[in-house]
Amino acid sequence: MKYYRQILYVLGGILLLAIGMLAFQVYESGVEGRRICKQKAESSLKSTAELWVNQEFEKLGIPYSYGGGQPDEKDTKRRIVVAKGPIIVEVDSVKESRRLFTWMLSGKVQCLFSISTPSIDLLNELWQESLNGMQLHYNAALDLLSEMPGDNEGKRFIAGDSTFIADEYKLGAYYLDDMYFLEFMAYIAVPSPWFCADWGENGIVSCLIIVVLCLCALILLFLNNQKKGNEVDSSDYSVLHISKKKYPIGGVLFDEEASTLTFEDKSVEKCSMQLYKLLSAFVHAENHFLSNDRIIEICDWNLGDIGVNVKRRVTISQLRKLLDCKRSHVKIESGKNEQKEFGFYLLVEK
Repeated sequence: MKYYRQILYVLGGILLLAIGMLAFQVYESGVEGRRICKQKAESSLKSTAELWVNQEFEKLGIPYSYGGGQPDEKDTKRRIVVAKGPIIVEVDSVKESRRLFTWMLSGKVQCLFSISTPSIDLLNELWQESLNGMQLHYNAALDLLSEMPGDNEGKRFIAGDSTFIADEYKLGAYYLDDMYFLEFMAYIAVPSPWFCADWGENGIVSCLIIVVLCLCALILLFLNNQKKGNEVDSSDYSVLHISKKKYPIGGVLFDEEASTLTFEDKSVEKCSMQLYKLLSAFVHAENHFLSNDRIIEICDWNLGDIGVNVKRRVTISQLRKLLDCKRSHVKIESGKNEQKEFGFYLLVEK
């Protein structure tokens, strides 16, 4: 097939470019998808935790009220009074940004943990149910570190699958109260970006279409080239015998007796002995096809010689150069014959 290699290289280049663009688009979409999933999971955690605190407090059957108004945002310190005396903490801007609850619910949480030990497993179950309801079927785990006043050693509570309690699954670290006594870490197994991508995005769909079209074109190109190699039309290799030992092939006259090629512009090229033997064999061969092994035999090489394949390629290249396709319209193309032998055809361009 004419320009087969050039078309193959162009399609291959377009395919590689499209695959690269597809990978980039999918990864970018996946990263954004993970970010959105984590935002939804965090929002779900906050609402679930608020529900959990209220449910756990209701179990105690103790009325709760808060007085004193909302704390001043400009305060740099907070204090509470316990049996041992007042406790004062410095307001930390970083920790403030990680608080789950408002000032009123924070006091309720402190009261809850001072009186009892609420079920962290229940909180994890409620959160998991909320995630499943949002179609986010990811495994979750919670880790709570309590350092309430009067508890010198502190307590740690873990809920969910502990195998997910690792930095790679960490959703975030939060505080349940405004005195920073209850540090709360949430973990969620969000899939990799490749599974979080939105495959319906225009960029991804466009790249997929280009990849599929390129693959189809490459397959058709390959099959068509194989067909050309296996089913050679008689007009593609017409060699006429006009007189003794003289054969017109396309735009060149092969004089077998004189070992010469005469082109249409009357220029004459002398064939070397090896190229003469090879061209003569092509002319007389059935369908003008020579198998790889037959070429080795014609050139008097041994099949087991090191580099014999390189020798064959070089010799075929020299014969192509001698025939000069631009002037003679004769070319030598690789292919297979009916016996499925690999070799070369002597062809005349249509």
